[in-house]
Amino acid sequence: MIREAKESDLEEVFNLIYSAFGNKAESDLVRQLILDKDLLFNLVFELSDAIVGNVVVSKITMEPDADLLCGGVAPLSVLPENQSTGIGSQLMKAAITKSKTLNIDALFLLGDPNYYRRFNFKVSNLANDYSDEHFQELELTKDCLIDMKSKVSYASAFTSL
Repeated sequence: MIREAKESDLEEVFNLIYSAFGNKAESDLVRQLILDKDLLFNLVFELSDAIVGNVVVSKITMEPDADLLCGGVAPLSVLPENQSTGIGSQLMKAAITKSKTLNIDALFLLGDPNYYRRFNFKVSNLANDYSDEHFQELELTKDCLIDMKSKVSYASAFTSL
């Protein structure tokens, strides 16, 4: 079952993220996003009363401001023993659906284009501080990024990664 993370879930979520990535950087990132109030939403995948997956969508800014509501998908985490079972895909689909219900115009992420293509993400041409090859976008509002000249920036917590 996929649902919104609750305050009481957070320690389990942080442990999950640590297990999925093998270091504290990503879990510390999510802690900071929460402290900074930069989360748009935080979803968990619960299986037999245990949280086995998590996806976070945080605020994205554009400079100059394009008057769009955009989100950054990161991190997407699944416990190692539950990876390659479709949980990550279900979480991504849920994050896209939730983003549409919140009227988010576009989502951005850093990741393998071969994986995220299945969710209709494409390599972005927008200016950013990350890898041009792995920085991707998904328009949820049709053509909202066409001819866009803004630079995309993740929430400030990402600078510590």
